[in-house]
Amino acid sequence: MSKIYVFGIGGTGARVIRSLTMLLASGVKLGENIDTVIPVIIDQDRSNGDLTRTIALLKTYKSLHDQLKFGRNSKSEFFKTNIDDLNTSFRIQIADVADKDFQSYIKYLNLDTRNKALVSLLFSKKNLEARMDVGFKGNPNMGSVVLNNFSTEADNDLGSILESFQSGDKIFIISSIFGGTGAAGFPLLLKTLRQAQSSQLPSAALVANAPIGAITVLPYFGVQHDEDSEINMDSFMSKAKAALSYYRDNLNTDVLYYISDKLSKNYDNHEGDSAQRNNAHFVEMVAALSIIDFCKNNVQHDGSKSFKEFGFNEDKPVVSIRTLADSTRALVGKPLISMFIFEKFYKEHLKNTWENAWAKDFSYADDDNEGKMDSTVMSHDFFVKLTKFLKDFDNEWLREMANNSRAFKPFNLETSGENIFNSIDGYEPKKTGFWGKLTSKNLDGYEAIDNAIADISNDLHKKLPMYDYFMDVHWQAINKVLKSKFGI
Repeated sequence: MSKIYVFGIGGTGARVIRSLTMLLASGVKLGENIDTVIPVIIDQDRSNGDLTRTIALLKTYKSLHDQLKFGRNSKSEFFKTNIDDLNTSFRIQIADVADKDFQSYIKYLNLDTRNKALVSLLFSKKNLEARMDVGFKGNPNMGSVVLNNFSTEADNDLGSILESFQSGDKIFIISSIFGGTGAAGFPLLLKTLRQAQSSQLPSAALVANAPIGAITVLPYFGVQHDEDSEINMDSFMSKAKAALSYYRDNLNTDVLYYISDKLSKNYDNHEGDSAQRNNAHFVEMVAALSIIDFCKNNVQHDGSKSFKEFGFNEDKPVVSIRTLADSTRALVGKPLISMFIFEKFYKEHLKNTWENAWAKDFSYADDDNEGKMDSTVMSHDFFVKLTKFLKDFDNEWLREMANNSRAFKPFNLETSGENIFNSIDGYEPKKTGFWGKLTSKNLDGYEAIDNAIADISNDLHKKLPMYDYFMDVHWQAINKVLKSKFGI
């Protein structure tokens, strides 16, 4: 099996990787030949809120995946794709910019008069005095100088990441086109990879000839006007047009994806640091789907190029799973519904089931634990992290997209209990059997899942380790109920 190296440049790159992580946790598959994702976030603003939140999510996912065995008797797709950091903590440092402003980084004061005059034409006084450790504040001209050191700085981690690159591996790059870090970093990173041999990178020939896909995210949100901020949304479109002209003639990608949307939402204007933490957006989830599309297609670096955009069935301000095109709905519909149902069941009803046979009749013994499956297992590291991840899935990711513009609102997030299967927009549960609720197939809500768990757990608990058993029995039960109620 092969790997895909996903480079997320800047805040948009981090947010797209966040959505990719949520999709993979739900069970969305990368394809037949790729089983591992290597996410690498490139952002000089190490305190950026989008970056720190995504890295924390990736670490939680990795811990959960690593504690599951996924043996031959396991069917669960939750957290199945391997996410590996290759000992980088999911981020690489390109240049040492700590406690430096831009003029110090380029050694402006050491220049002669003529070169100072030239630099002053290219960079404003604000540019020269800008701190480097909070990013490039929407200035790709600054970013292109700093990020040009992808393969030359002594403390660069890019080479160590690519040491594990093998034949069959792929590369994908995420960037925005209307900011600073992403707009500058994308073409420079691509050039470094395609010229890996001259850059003396490990596995140089394999890297230089690998299939490389990328998504460039065009403007999809605005920012509030702030006279003291260097970020001005009035320049977003002009930056995007200039960059697109350059991309058309100078980028050597095999597949290039584009995504954009109306600027119908203005965020608070934060130039960087922990305050720059944008709510999840539907565009970012779609951008994550471009990575999956790239993995599923047999892309080769053979000189041909393709360009792709995204579309759905209806142009509406609120999008649901039913609004998506058939191919997209087939890819994400069932996994997202399964994870949503699981999160609700886990949060609201699991506490009522510890005395049921699926738990009471199960005993476990592994390297770290021994005992019965009961409420005490919730203190295990696995369940602590699972609780945190599921909370982020519902309370943050789904709700942020539902309240954004354009909104992605596939579920009524306030519905629970016996109405849980009526909370999926565009899906109507079907009744089977003349006597309605008198047949087990017509049980509603969590009762239907309890019934399915009882059927599945009889034999399953003898075949799986504890954490795999817990995830499998719930994944299989939920999917059994979804098939009976919705035919999916």
